[in-house]
Amino acid sequence: MELRLHFGKKMQLPAEVELRHCGRDNFLFLAGGCQSDYDGYYSAVASDTCHQEVAAGAARSPISKLQNDCLAAALGGFFSVRRKVLDFGCGQASLLVELATGCPSSAFFGYDPGPAAHTASGKARTLGLDNLSVTGLKEVAEHEPYDLVIASHVLEHLLDLDLLDLLGGFLANGGLLYVEVPDALHYGAHERLEFLYYFDRLHVNHFTPQSLARLVTGYGFGYIKHFEYTFPYRDGGEYPALGMLFGKGGDAVEVTSPSVLDAAHRYIRLEKERGRAVAGTLDALEGVLVWGVGDNFYRSVENGGPLSGLRNMVLLDRRPQEVTIGNRRYQTMDPQDGIRSHPWPVVVTISEGRRDISRQVADMDPGRRIILV
Repeated sequence: MELRLHFGKKMQLPAEVELRHCGRDNFLFLAGGCQSDYDGYYSAVASDTCHQEVAAGAARSPISKLQNDCLAAALGGFFSVRRKVLDFGCGQASLLVELATGCPSSAFFGYDPGPAAHTASGKARTLGLDNLSVTGLKEVAEHEPYDLVIASHVLEHLLDLDLLDLLGGFLANGGLLYVEVPDALHYGAHERLEFLYYFDRLHVNHFTPQSLARLVTGYGFGYIKHFEYTFPYRDGGEYPALGMLFGKGGDAVEVTSPSVLDAAHRYIRLEKERGRAVAGTLDALEGVLVWGVGDNFYRSVENGGPLSGLRNMVLLDRRPQEVTIGNRRYQTMDPQDGIRSHPWPVVVTISEGRRDISRQVADMDPGRRIILV
């Protein structure tokens, strides 16, 4: 697999990663970094912000309403009796809110290592859900065993997948494990605004049904079923997701899937074609102001991305910093100063809060052209 990505400094996360392929398991993964550094990052940074953006300020997320419907269909009559459920890595507990609202006789517990847990607790109180509690890891263990453990959009972020041992220990014999991850086979059919969006240093693992089933059943679970669906994303498109249901102590079943390597090559080829087209448009301009020097910016300046090879580029960021790209160095400018000094279009590379950034540009200069990449 020939894809190497370089990034700027962000806590202790790796600045360089390489996408690799395991043919035996039909699996893609990133090489680089260590689990303790990722643990430090997730304990300090709020996650799950996409739910907030799509919900547009509402307490309940349309993403999780759809996720809840898909999971409920897969579970069938599971909630016909009182259950105890744990969502491990619950973020802002958007899915738990839906489950707890629809199943008031069951008890729901959430755990998240980051600041999002505080938002989750407040959300439960605001909605009056007395059957939902977001707790620490010690309290999670005190409430076991659980009838259902959920790991939704967790495993794709882990280098150390032995977390599955811990989750199995939380479950009652015969209990269910629900795992949801991005659907790597369908990246190419769901284009994002950001160049090579699905490959970054936070999404470490890229699963197929085959690779996810092989992984989870190796920890003493039996495969039950899986399904694919899409949910609305902040850019207005649909995001592909894979949900899989397992039983503790059940029989392992071999699952086969199309080649994730072929799917990745298709996606990368389409992205490079799109990147070249945008780069051609930008290169025809006298210059551009680029707002944001985060991970999406770094993806966009290499591998045929839309910012690769630009002649004149001024980087805007409220945090003064020096940015190195190959053998060239840039000093960022304050956005207001940059927009005042240069008449060029503003290219917004920030993933979260794009609308807010676009409004800020419009406030500074109502006639300024804004390009999102």
